Amino acid sequence: MKPIDIDECHTILLSIAAEFDRICRKHQIPYYMLGGTMLGAVRHRGFIPWDDDMDFGVPRKHFARLVEMLSEELPAHMRVLTLNNRGFIVANYIKIDDRHTYVADYWLNQDTKIGVNIDIFPLDEGLRSGLQTRLFVSYILFLLTIKDFICIDPDKRRGVKKIFARMLRFLFLHKTGKLLKYIDRCIVRHTFRDSAFQINYYGKWREKEVVSKKIFGEPKAYEFRGCPFYGVEDADAYLTQLYGNYMQLPPEREQTAHATERYMTEQLDY
Repeated sequence: MKPIDIDECHTILLSIAAEFDRICRKHQIPYYMLGGTMLGAVRHRGFIPWDDDMDFGVPRKHFARLVEMLSEELPAHMRVLTLNNRGFIVANYIKIDDRHTYVADYWLNQDTKIGVNIDIFPLDEGLRSGLQTRLFVSYILFLLTIKDFICIDPDKRRGVKKIFARMLRFLFLHKTGKLLKYIDRCIVRHTFRDSAFQINYYGKWREKEVVSKKIFGEPKAYEFRGCPFYGVEDADAYLTQLYGNYMQLPPEREQTAHATERYMTEQLDY
C-alpha cells in the first residue's frame, strides 16, 4: 500500500463530495456543509489544512431518499456506508468512502475496512419551545454517550472511563441495536415542523449543534477549493456558535487529523 499525504487525501475527499453534490442537485435534495467543512469554506476557501474529512447535513425528511439515490448512482469505486450495512457505523448517519483507499483511525478496530470518507448527518427539527428542545437534546446526548461507551473498544479509553466502558459493554453490548433504534425513534417522534431549531444530534459539538433555523436558512453556495458547495445562510452566526472566534487558528497541538494513517490500495474487498 502507498501512503497518502494530506494533499492527496484532500483531492480524494473533494472527488467524493463532488459526487454527493451532483446527486443532491440532480434529485433536488438540499444539504449544508457543517462544522469544520463550513469553517474551511469561510476561513480557507477550502480545507482546513490539517483536516482529513468533510461533514454535510441533510434535512431528515430527505435522508432516506438520499441514501437510496447514493446507493444507486455513486461510481463503482465509492460506496455508501450505513448503520444497516456496516457494523462499525454505530449511529444513524452515513459515510461515503473511496474503495481504492484505506484509513486507520485510533477509535476503529484494526480489522475495520474503510477508505477516505465524508460524513453526512440527518438534520432534525426541535420541539416547540427552546426549553423543551434543550432538555430533550440533553436526554438524547446522554443516551448517545452511553452508546459510545458500549460500542467503542474499552481499551481505547483510560482510567475510570475504561472501567465504566468495560462494565457497560459487558452488560449491554447485546442490546446495542435496540438502543440505537430507540434513540432514532425518539428523535423522529419529537420533531415539530414549527420548531425554531435545526439539530445535528450526531455532531461533534453536542449542545452547540442546536442551531436556529434562521441561521441555517436556505442553502447558500460557497467556493470550496474551486468547487461550489452549499452551506448555511448565516455562516458567521453558525461558526461563532460552534467555535467562538473562528477566524483565529487553534493552538498547534490541536491541529490534528482524525486518521492516524492513510493509504492507496487495491480495491477493498468489502
